[in-house]
Amino acid sequence: MQNNEEEKQSKNKESSLKGLSFAYRISSELLAAMVVSVIIGLTLDKFFDSKPIGLITLIILGFFAGLLNIYRLIRRIENSK
Repeated sequence: MQNNEEEKQSKNKESSLKGLSFAYRISSELLAAMVVSVIIGLTLDKFFDSKPIGLITLIILGFFAGLLNIYRLIRRIENSK
């Protein structure tokens, strides 16, 4: 009886770790896209002397690129199940 309880606890712990890993992966996908877009936007603004336009445009594009990466990740995980 105690063995069943230990198995349930280990399965719950394993599933919570998988969920936490998935959450970290999603947040890192979005954060990476945003960081890269900000760096490129600042560089383009400095190069073309167009202060906020490049940064704002690339932040928006980076956000949507991050969402697209998250969507692809979720589809890949759903297809593997």
